[in-house]
Amino acid sequence: MSETLNQGGGSLYASRVKIHPKTVSGPFRRAKDVIGGVLAAVFFLAPWLRWDRPGAAPDQAIMLDPIGQRGWFFGLEIWPQEVYYLAGVLIIGVLALFMTASLAGRVWCGFSCPQTVFTDLFIRVERLFEGERAARIRLDKAPMSLNKLARRSGKHAVWLLISLAFGATVSFYMADAPTTLMGYLTLDAPLWLAGFALTFAGTTYLLAGFAREQFCNYMCPWPRIQSAMLDDNSLVVTYQDWRGDGRGAKRKSQTWEERRAAGLGDCIDCGQCVQACPIGIDIRDGVNADCINCGLCIDACDSIMTTVGRPQRLIRFDSFANARARTESRPEPTRLMRPRSMVYMAVLAVLAVGLSGVYLSRTTLAVTALKERSPLFVTLADGTIRNTYTLKVHNKEREPRRLELTLADALPGMSLSMLGSDGTATEDFGTVEVGPDGIASLRLFVQAPLAETRPPETILLVRDAETGRVLERSLMFSWPDA
Repeated sequence: MSETLNQGGGSLYASRVKIHPKTVSGPFRRAKDVIGGVLAAVFFLAPWLRWDRPGAAPDQAIMLDPIGQRGWFFGLEIWPQEVYYLAGVLIIGVLALFMTASLAGRVWCGFSCPQTVFTDLFIRVERLFEGERAARIRLDKAPMSLNKLARRSGKHAVWLLISLAFGATVSFYMADAPTTLMGYLTLDAPLWLAGFALTFAGTTYLLAGFAREQFCNYMCPWPRIQSAMLDDNSLVVTYQDWRGDGRGAKRKSQTWEERRAAGLGDCIDCGQCVQACPIGIDIRDGVNADCINCGLCIDACDSIMTTVGRPQRLIRFDSFANARARTESRPEPTRLMRPRSMVYMAVLAVLAVGLSGVYLSRTTLAVTALKERSPLFVTLADGTIRNTYTLKVHNKEREPRRLELTLADALPGMSLSMLGSDGTATEDFGTVEVGPDGIASLRLFVQAPLAETRPPETILLVRDAETGRVLERSLMFSWPDA
């Protein structure tokens, strides 16, 4: 098949047509600027927020430390064993994205997606060095010259600086920001951290500088997923064809009554909506899965409508149901609060409350007693039976904790001993101290004389020495078969 296409001058793949979005002004453009600016400021400034922590923990408010195996978010501390908290937050985020898509399509893509925010920033830099849309197109077609080389070099230099700043900031979330920055300046940063930063910098440079809408159209799966989230009441950018079609240029001497008599609508076919679109689609062809709902085509069209003396919002955020009702000249208001929306909100509320409850009820001192299985018991020379336990103590606090180990309802002659640092077992250990911010492993022995009467189920009790709260019970003691 490919040979046939090639013989006919065709190709299996369409060549990319470079898109040069036109600058527009209006409420959606301002909203993009504000949202993008706030998100960028939060991203670049958050690693520099300080938070006093005891001990050797880093005084950084937000950090995910792979070396120290901790995650911090202000006063919250997450251990590797608690990664399910992060999974829960991600699930809530995904469901919130689904709910947003069901309400207003791809507004996340148009206003908040990192690819959109940084592509928009790169386009601003490109406009600064190469001019507006028409000037950039001319420069692309012009042969290489000193002027073109200087403009392109300046643009790429600033792109690289932004990309390096992005990559470095990502690494600041994984190590102490001031220390890491000084390491970069003195070329003394850890190799793994520098490689991480360079990887993200290179990815940003390629995706925001060159791939741009190609990433959204071909690499990102969300445009296809969000199509399943939409229904007749979802707000998306739509062209009001009932009002705009048929299309055609307007002569200055032509009145709007004459246009309507000729079968023409308000659209003067100026193409400004297409030129303003960062994805390069024509919204007048109908709702498109590639549309990121940024609203720039609305700003462009509104300015033209104002110029020619027609009402704005020929292109607008609208629902399929409302657009259909307008075509049929009947009212049908969009219903944002509908069963689907309420289900999303209910699920999000349940997950958020549940995750918060689990976190608030977590303990900072976890104790687990593990019984040795091989062998189940040992018969000593004096005829007593000994069971062996490993006590795992996880102290998540920055201060040492003391534990009290006792036998509950012990039979006469039962004893508890612990393996000391010298390799001998001792019964006179009183309380056991566990160091701060760490995990301890204790080897315990419970001995009982062989008798017909067996001990109760609860054998070993582990209490917090300060509060007296029972932290763990061992529920098994193995005996020889009768």
